[in-house]
Formats: sequence, structure tokens, C-alpha cells
Amino acid sequence: MSKPVFTIVTTAKNEKDKRILRETFENWEQATQSFGKPVEFIVVDAGGNTELPSIDGTRIVSSEEYLQYRRELYRSRIIKHEWWDSPSIGRNLGFHYARGWIVVFQDIDTLFSTGTDVDHEYVTELDKYENWFKVMYQAFKRKNIVAATSSLRPRDSKKISRRFAAMGLNTLTRISLKLPPISVQDSMVLGASVPGCSIAVLREIALKLTSDETGPYDPELAIGEDYKLSRMLGMFGKVSYEERAGIFVRTLSRISSGFDITKSLFYALKLAPHYLFPGRYCKYQKHTLST
Repeated sequence: MSKPVFTIVTTAKNEKDKRILRETFENWEQATQSFGKPVEFIVVDAGGNTELPSIDGTRIVSSEEYLQYRRELYRSRIIKHEWWDSPSIGRNLGFHYARGWIVVFQDIDTLFSTGTDVDHEYVTELDKYENWFKVMYQAFKRKNIVAATSSLRPRDSKKISRRFAAMGLNTLTRISLKLPPISVQDSMVLGASVPGCSIAVLREIALKLTSDETGPYDPELAIGEDYKLSRMLGMFGKVSYEERAGIFVRTLSRISSGFDITKSLFYALKLAPHYLFPGRYCKYQKHTLST
């Protein structure tokens, strides 16, 4: 395989739903085939999964290697508890294998827009999305940016109440991209705030946040790690919001039927301190949505 344009890095832990995994990988394959340029996939098996599907260009990092990597982080005192586990650790490990010009950190239950009628299975005809890879490729080619994020929609429901949560998060993200990065007492309190389900980053910029043992993510965090990363990236340049690039996220575990808007607002209030001060108060803590 020639050097890829994109590397997709994802972590799988305790993923038991074969249908969801199969549907996700089929979507990824279709989206990349429509793009027509080399794309590689790095899947870190963090343990407890059903058999992971495979598509062309996939590298599976074994659960044994993942456990060994965690042990080395503990021995080096990069993490302070042997029991600690977080998606950040898997993303960092996967990043060490990434060869693409652009690295995409993507949740394993999150889909790309394909730019075809297939997208209407997840969104309404009011949502005008193009092929995610084509949109992002052109954004990085034409704009002076270091990272980019996408427009979110649910993958599992077209109910307006579920869409409300994703659309609200989109608005919050777009507002944050207009704010300058500001640090207070070593905590990034303002700046680009991109949700962790998907972010595309120039590999050369991510390397600036990477050491021999870690990657661009803070391995001590399972809450607010995405906001800390995106605000750190904002120190190196502009983070773009690409409206025509669609990302479809799983919401059933996040929003309950009948009280969708209420629950969305509750989560927003509960996680507000971690949004404002990512990494300051939540080391070695997890929330119910952590893998």
C-alpha cells in the first residue's frame, strides 16, 4: 500500500455488538472507496471485544500489545495507577503506527458521510452531506488549518429530540472555534473544543504533542481529553468546522426515550466543569460514557 492520505485511529473495548461493528466497518469501507485515495485503519484492541471486522488497509493492534503498553506507562510513572485504563491510551498507541498525512481519531461506533443515498438511512434529506474524506481532503489542501471537525448527527434515530442534542453540540463547537486559546494555571480554559467522536489532525502537528512513550492525548484523562487535545492543537493554528462532512454518532446510551432534551441538558451541566477546565479536576475519573 502506498503512503496513505488518511490514517483512521480507533480503539475498541468491550464491543460485543457484531451488527454495529459490521455496519460501521462497511460504512468506512464505502466512504473510503468513494474517496479513491489511500486510507489506512489502525484498530487498537483494548480487550473484551467480539471478533473485529477487517477491511483493506487495516492493522489490528492486539490486546496483548495494548496491555503491555499500559504496563510500560505505569512503570514509567506516566500513569500513576496500574488499574487505569482509558480510550486516550489506545489512541496514543494507535497513533505510533499512523503513516497518513492526516490522522483521524474516530470512535469505533461512529460513521462517515459517504455522499450517497446511503446517508439517508441515518439523516433526513435536509442534511446536505458530501463524502467525508473528499471534504476533509480539500479543507486541508486549500485552508491553512492544523485540524478539522465535522457536523454531527445521530446514527440511530431521526427524532428531532435526538437531533437537538447533536445540533446543540455543533453550535457549541462552532462558537468555540472563534475563541482564542487561553491557558489559566496550566489549564486550557478557552479555544477550540471538539467532541471526541471524530477529529482530523495534521500528523506533523500531532507529533509536536507526542513523546516516545505517549501520544497527543493525555493518558491520565478519560473525561475532557478531547477538549484538552483540540485546545492544545489550537496553539499551533486554526481548527476548521466542515459542515458538509457528516459524522453519525450512536446516541442510544446517551439520551433516553421521552426525555431526550432534558437528559441532554443534564449531561451538559454535569460535564460543564470538565469542559471549562479539561484535565484539571478529572484525572483518573470516568463517566458513564467512557469505554
